[in-house]
Amino acid sequence: MKLGVMAGTPVDTQMGVDYVISKGHEAIGFACSKSAPEQNEMQILHKEELLRIAINGCLDMVKQGAEGIYVYCNSLSGAIDMDRLKKEVPVCVVTPLDIYKMCAADYKRLSVIAANGQSLAAIEKTILSANPECVVFGAGLLPLVVEIEKGTPSRVIYDSFQLKKLTDSFVAIGCDAFILGCTHFPYVEKEIREGISVEVINPSDAMLEVLEKNR
Repeated sequence: MKLGVMAGTPVDTQMGVDYVISKGHEAIGFACSKSAPEQNEMQILHKEELLRIAINGCLDMVKQGAEGIYVYCNSLSGAIDMDRLKKEVPVCVVTPLDIYKMCAADYKRLSVIAANGQSLAAIEKTILSANPECVVFGAGLLPLVVEIEKGTPSRVIYDSFQLKKLTDSFVAIGCDAFILGCTHFPYVEKEIREGISVEVINPSDAMLEVLEKNR
């Protein structure tokens, strides 16, 4: 299967492309901006422009043979009118938010780390739309995204951002599971999984399964 991978920056786009290829599929990549700070600004201040960039990028990948669109970016998924994009793109489009909505009913308390506050709010809204009884809490960590984009070693990032203390605090509050609410964050997933006592949710596999079923 040939998939179009769309994300916010060249770094997470390449991460998505590498993941799709590792699962035995072909991949075409499209980044909506040049850097995490630029993407953050566009998501907050230039939503219509960003939506048009995303739609045009998806349509271009379809012209190149993409049979589905894999949106490898939580914050982008929550910042633009994804329903409108899906109507204009003639193949199946899946985002991390689609997966959170599908699994929301399984949990009572979910903790999240996201790229920014806007993304965190979009994830909370998505989960509550499917399960109003669920309690969602977390943090927006754009500096973590920036450090990952620099290529700083994952263990250094995990320690310097004191992610063990952060995840421990979420567990102490009573979370049932911990969501990696940014597709940059699998970069430190190994360290997070080793240091936390609850389930870690990475939507990547489930997104790919949706596209495979809807090809």
